[in-house]
Amino acid sequence: MIRELLAELRGAPVFLAGIDDIEPVYAGAGGRASVIDLDRDLLEPPAAVERAREVLVLARTPADLRRIATLHKLLPEAERVVVAVLDTPASHPAPVPTPTPAHRWRSLTDLRVYQPKNRVWVVDARFSGPTPAGRTVAATARAFAGHRLDVIAAPAAAIAGVGAAAWRPGDPNATPAEVTGPVPERVGAPGSDMVLRTLDHTSDESSSEATAGNADGSETADVPAPAADGNLVFGWGADGESVEWAGDQTPIERPALAAASWERLGRPGMADSPLADPDVLGEPSMVPPVDERMVNPQGFITTPSRGTASLAERDGRWSVLLDGKVVTSFAESGGVTDAEVSRLRQIRGVEVDWHHAHSGPLAAVRVLAGLATAGVPLVADAVPRWAGALGEEIIGLIELRPDISDDLRREEHSIRLRRAALRIHGVAARWEQLGAPAPAPPLTSVLLATRRTDMVAFALDQIARQRGVQLEVILALHGVPQGHPDVAAAIAGFEGPLTVFEADRQAVFGEVLNEAAARASGSFLLKMDDDDWYGPDFLADLLLAHSYSGAQVVGTVPEFVYLSSIDVTVHRRQVTEQITSFVAGGTILVERSAFQAVGGFRPLRRSVDTQFQEALQAAGGQIYRTHGLGYILRRGPAANHTWQEPIGTFLQRNRQQWRGFRPNALMAMDGLLHP
Repeated sequence: MIRELLAELRGAPVFLAGIDDIEPVYAGAGGRASVIDLDRDLLEPPAAVERAREVLVLARTPADLRRIATLHKLLPEAERVVVAVLDTPASHPAPVPTPTPAHRWRSLTDLRVYQPKNRVWVVDARFSGPTPAGRTVAATARAFAGHRLDVIAAPAAAIAGVGAAAWRPGDPNATPAEVTGPVPERVGAPGSDMVLRTLDHTSDESSSEATAGNADGSETADVPAPAADGNLVFGWGADGESVEWAGDQTPIERPALAAASWERLGRPGMADSPLADPDVLGEPSMVPPVDERMVNPQGFITTPSRGTASLAERDGRWSVLLDGKVVTSFAESGGVTDAEVSRLRQIRGVEVDWHHAHSGPLAAVRVLAGLATAGVPLVADAVPRWAGALGEEIIGLIELRPDISDDLRREEHSIRLRRAALRIHGVAARWEQLGAPAPAPPLTSVLLATRRTDMVAFALDQIARQRGVQLEVILALHGVPQGHPDVAAAIAGFEGPLTVFEADRQAVFGEVLNEAAARASGSFLLKMDDDDWYGPDFLADLLLAHSYSGAQVVGTVPEFVYLSSIDVTVHRRQVTEQITSFVAGGTILVERSAFQAVGGFRPLRRSVDTQFQEALQAAGGQIYRTHGLGYILRRGPAANHTWQEPIGTFLQRNRQQWRGFRPNALMAMDGLLHP
């Protein structure tokens, strides 16, 4: 595929990312075009032509394309821009860019999006005049991510050095700079509020005398010795010359891959190497973040068809091996992409082999952080100290070694891992660790409508269990007097923000919910039912799923159901972690702006949840279904519910069922009263 594109666009400048074997690119270019590897050639911004007739952009995966989008300002203007992504998971939509009315798109004359072969997508845009090629790249990257705004909640950042784009994946507002600075100005203002640069060499005044043993027993020069405070000092360019920052801002310095390799820091896997010092690569902020918009739990399979694999070295890189065969290999940098994750979804779990040489400690931590963020179940013996940048919580979970042969225990382990990794290794989290101000957590308004005086206390208790979130409650008493003793006691016992109003008993359900929404002040609305159980991380998990899915509505399905009339708990077969057409009404989390855009709920007595979700999709919105382990639907006689399915419906397609009330471990209900 690469050769065909190079033949068609002979002589065009080529920009690429994620393509390890670039020799065919150079050979195909025939020496007549500039070939710039944006993962390796950024010690200073490339001196590319400012204008070209055609430009070719090659990315191995959609995740790699997002790094090119971060560097889009380095691409020249052109009249034709061809973007090819060579390994696209089937879960991605067709990458159809959405041209805006901005002047840069007004010259568009032709746009073709096609799939020349399986997993390969090509976007071919033609313009009537020279147009910034990077804009086409950024628009294509957004298309792969569902057209959500690519914004990182942190100050404007400048990046410099090899691999620096991995610190701001998918951020077209980043400013590329030379390693020696300064940051270019833009539109009459400083080009950034924070600067991060990566350096290939590590040194201090004594580094020229330091040596370390390689795996073959030879010596490597220029290995850094820790400075007086125990930290490595980064301060050398690729040519060995001292790097002085020329700008006003002091950059945050982080090691590039070569600066944190075993060759520079010690013998592979060596316990007493400098990396045993917890101050060296000992915290998450020392490694690039995981691009959670591409690498996330989406596509997780609850009943995998393949066994447990191992993570071990093959040809100098970490690879996942099953029965001695490579399932997938990771880039030399350790960056995990959506394509690798998709190949692992049918794997039951991955056992980490710490005992053999691999591509280096920085790459190793990045692989594990990416797999954890994707929810790939990881197990291992004691994690070595040099992997401390994973974070204590993730290390503790990996070392637990739960029984992943059991589907439910495996999924519980996956959810705990992904929660921790998303919060520790996500892009926004990483920049907060680097000093960017943390954004205010969003406020969620819980809409709770009830006709039952005996369920008010129970429902408020379920809301009070939610942790790690900011919420308020809008309690709609649907024909229920606020002065009823049970209601008054429940309201008095609730400690959080609470707004209570009485709705007329004759009002239809949809009207009551809309009236509750009108009293809400949150940027998210969450509809909860008064008789179902919610785990303490239910809302936090929905907000996480919103952050990585980009969907306007997030929820789950009744995977666990307690049939109260026969005292049986069932675990139903459901497909989760996917874009879908329906989630359970008692789990609908919706962006307030999307709720208002479709006019809220229809004024109906029943089917308000289904009708709302249909309206949202008809308007172009998306619904995402996350895991179902934080929610248990209570089901009594059908006449007692607005969703009047008979009990027999819930006894079909079950994975397991138990006599009595059986919550899974993530519900955290030990010590609480059961029905």
